[in-house]
Amino acid sequence: MTRDELIAHAMECPGAVEDYPFGDELLTVKVGGKVFAWIPLTEVGWFGHGIRVALKARPEVVADLRHVYPSDVRGARPLAERYWVAICLGGKIGDGEVRELLDSSYTAVVSRLPRRLRPPALSSHARS
Repeated sequence: MTRDELIAHAMECPGAVEDYPFGDELLTVKVGGKVFAWIPLTEVGWFGHGIRVALKARPEVVADLRHVYPSDVRGARPLAERYWVAICLGGKIGDGEVRELLDSSYTAVVSRLPRRLRPPALSSHARS
């Protein structure tokens, strides 16, 4: 999966909005004002080296990913590493699994939004 494919998939989520609160090098994708994907636009810096993304996940999923893919998954510093994981794209994690993790991150964020901030039209992204 390329960075552009990842961004395109994130932007397909209902209510997804691009934001650059930390400058041109870090894209945050938000729903209802809350980030569900952090996508560095440089090869070095935020969350390590290479093409990567930081996504929200349940603590047990974060632990499993770090155990199964130790060379492709790390803590998403400076975010809460218990709930956020940095994933290197193009490694052992398949494109389908990356899409599922992105969808799960989106769903987790939407589920915690007040009803008035939730997107009115939820596609399969929110039903994962």
